[in-house]
Amino acid sequence: MTSIALATAADLPDLVDDDASFLTALRDRGVTATPVVWSDESVAWGDFDAVVVRSVWDYYRRPEEFAAWIDRVDDASPTVLNAPGTLRWNRHKFYLRDLADRGVDTLPTEYVERGTEATLSDILDRRGWDEVVVKPAVSAGAFETKRIARESVAAEQPWFDDLVADRDVLVQAFAEDITAGEWSLVFFDGDYSHSVVKRPEAGDFRVQEDHGGSVAAETPSEPLRDRAREVVEAVGGERGGDAPLYARVDGIERGRGECETDDVDFRLLEVELIEPELFFRVDADAGGRLAEALLDRL
Repeated sequence: MTSIALATAADLPDLVDDDASFLTALRDRGVTATPVVWSDESVAWGDFDAVVVRSVWDYYRRPEEFAAWIDRVDDASPTVLNAPGTLRWNRHKFYLRDLADRGVDTLPTEYVERGTEATLSDILDRRGWDEVVVKPAVSAGAFETKRIARESVAAEQPWFDDLVADRDVLVQAFAEDITAGEWSLVFFDGDYSHSVVKRPEAGDFRVQEDHGGSVAAETPSEPLRDRAREVVEAVGGERGGDAPLYARVDGIERGRGECETDDVDFRLLEVELIEPELFFRVDADAGGRLAEALLDRL
């Protein structure tokens, strides 16, 4: 019988509720699927036929420990999905620069390396921006993320200095279109599965439910789906040709609903390949689709 470890965080030992249909789909197919805490050093990862990374939601707070875990589980030689190289690449948001080099439309971004002497005012002046979002290169859930307007840059510079002293940082042009909603398009083995739109609470820009955001199932246009598929294909090209087992493409559609067109202006915010919420709850068949895609690889 196939045995699969579903890597999760210590404070989510049974996975998140949203993963229940995926877990059930695996067990319905005769798989022994066991949630296992990634940071538990007593785990013998080689005892499993595969390790699927799911709700390791604390990894960004323990980046060095997580990097060591990737090496350890890779050396244990089970099938790891997504692949260890993909995990290493995707955990640091400078991967967006790689995708931009492959022609993916991303938000205009200044990549500030740790220890760099940089000022927000210089960045805004040079780029011609009036408002930015600043975030660490290793983060999740809007951790240490701020929206900063030009008139506030002097007051926020000490915070920015402390952030850059400690970690690599992204400074991105603020996109007003985020208030209309952020798309999350989910793909399994390169094939489109389902989508949601996440919207921020009035007056905020953060779409996460922990920050007052909301989630609704919506059907993207075919051109929008194509743009998201191009992102997944670019990831495959960057990572040696193979599509990731699962991918969530997060982005905004600029000018959404303003006109009918055969194309869309889609800007990638992130492609989530480590521990994304996959919103199984909006599609009763999604858990089964991922289970089938996984078993096809084993």
